[in-house]
Amino acid sequence: MKCTQAEGFSKDTLFKILDDLESKTRSLNTKARATLAGMKGADSIKPENIGYTLAGSSAAKMDPYFPFETAVDVWSRSFAALGITYRGATMNLDLVDREGKYSNGFCHWPQCAWQSATGWVPSKTNFTSLATPSAVGSGHTAIATLMHEAGHAAHFANVVQRSPLFSQERAPTSVAYAENQSMFLDSLVGDAAWMARYCRDRKGEVIPWEIIKAKIETTHDFAVFDLRRLLSVPYFEKAIYELADADVTPARLLALADEIETKIEGGPAPRPLFSVPHILSDESSAYYHGYVLAELSVQQTRAHFLKTYGTIVDNPKVGADLASVYWAPGNSEAFMDLVEKLTGKPLAADDWVGRLGETAQQVLADEKKDYDAAVAVGPKFLPGSTVDLDMRILLVDGDDVISDSSTAGLAAACTAYAQWLDAK
Repeated sequence: MKCTQAEGFSKDTLFKILDDLESKTRSLNTKARATLAGMKGADSIKPENIGYTLAGSSAAKMDPYFPFETAVDVWSRSFAALGITYRGATMNLDLVDREGKYSNGFCHWPQCAWQSATGWVPSKTNFTSLATPSAVGSGHTAIATLMHEAGHAAHFANVVQRSPLFSQERAPTSVAYAENQSMFLDSLVGDAAWMARYCRDRKGEVIPWEIIKAKIETTHDFAVFDLRRLLSVPYFEKAIYELADADVTPARLLALADEIETKIEGGPAPRPLFSVPHILSDESSAYYHGYVLAELSVQQTRAHFLKTYGTIVDNPKVGADLASVYWAPGNSEAFMDLVEKLTGKPLAADDWVGRLGETAQQVLADEKKDYDAAVAVGPKFLPGSTVDLDMRILLVDGDDVISDSSTAGLAAACTAYAQWLDAK
């Protein structure tokens, strides 16, 4: 029921797609686990150790090139260079953690965008994250979260339909459809072409290639772990809901979680299945497959743009295509139909599997070429530039308004926010 309601197709249709992805990445997962164990020892693939083993020292080395106080400026310039605008929207950005704050990042719309009989009604968006600016990695988390959640905001601000029901976030708005937009835009943070333009330390120095190279060398061969981690959730929920009523006992559910983790992830999961909040909440149960479908479409969309235009970062043709094909229809068109309309082919696993199947050396060669080209041209808009996203941005901390782009422009609002961060 949930799958049909939100996605518009059956559970059988869904699992034909997921089964294909699972079978095509099974050997990659087995190989990656064996490689990690061979490199770092058998203890490295224990669930409590995998995250630490793969993190290495890359996060600390990248940290200076993702200063937290520049995150809003970086996001706004990056989106502006893609030609993304917000059609008169208003956004409250509440980025920093504090005592008593709701413990999850999100983006919600008290006012949906729509075309009324009397004119355009722009969206109003509340955006929150849980950054701790003094922590290592906070800047990277901040910019990735901004690119993701502001991607949601850009999508819903650009739904051009004659009712707000087409631009609201509940069913029949597909989870996969909504997440495709945000996940596509936050994927840019991992591109050398993006980092070479936007990752600079407080002295203005561009992130060195050697840091990006080390990150790729230590993570690419194991990227399949993230795919399998995503896959394990819908397979677990499918198994739960297909149990006979008499079998729904604590002991059977715990055993079932172990079985699915072993089958899909190759052993006990670093993130145990029962720690995934979606499974336990009525409104978010049986929709985690949306993240898997979204990542499938992200990889297919990226492959399409790279084949069609050669580049994605700072390419306004990308923003124009997103707005006209993916965003404008809202939920008036089905997710998989929109993916096929943009990319010219049905949603499939091939592009994601193909990327995972490349060797680290192949990825390094491609990324180094993109890095050198990006360093040569730099970002379309330099740091501190005033850009026009056609949106009012309020940088807030709870009820306190720190700065407002409507008074002196976005660049000045970002400067005032950075000063507030330093003082706080």
